[in-house]
Amino acid sequence: MKSFIPISDNNFTFDSCSNCNANCCDGRKGTIYSQILKEEFERVYMNFPILFIFGELGYCKPVVLLTNGKEFCFYQKDHMCSIYENRPTVCRTYPLSPNLDNQIYIDITCPEVNKGKEFLIKNQNINIDSYKNSIFENYQDKYINTHFEFESLKIDDFEEAITLKNVDFYKYIGKEDSLYIKLHKKSLENLQKYL
Repeated sequence: MKSFIPISDNNFTFDSCSNCNANCCDGRKGTIYSQILKEEFERVYMNFPILFIFGELGYCKPVVLLTNGKEFCFYQKDHMCSIYENRPTVCRTYPLSPNLDNQIYIDITCPEVNKGKEFLIKNQNINIDSYKNSIFENYQDKYINTHFEFESLKIDDFEEAITLKNVDFYKYIGKEDSLYIKLHKKSLENLQKYL
């Protein structure tokens, strides 16, 4: 299972994803879904189902379904990503993650964290260019904007699409017809892989 901590004042090195057996892509190790921002819908809808979950306060949150919880991501071939250029943001930035507190978090269970000599995080900054991503800039504002995009949708506008590892994922069946709902509906073609 993953264990994210804030980078705080710590420095972290990183070796290489090529040394790993794609642990981050393995549904058996906890990878099932990731919450996404509305800006990410166009990147992921062609390859992954975009679904919704409901938080404790009843608000819907868009997520991308990454695995079925029992196997690797369907795009992982020989421990390599077969859609590398089109992979979701969560995959591009792992083992780093943005957070609502606008801090960067790091998964300390990633086998390549604190291996090697190259600093991934140094002096609270991302030090490896390929991990720099605009998602880390003002994440809280982007998260709130995504929340407002979907806040008027109620649970009655959804039906359960799939349950994985005791998590219920929903598809929209209401009358809203925004760009994001259209992309969500198109993405449902990818859901068959997970059933």
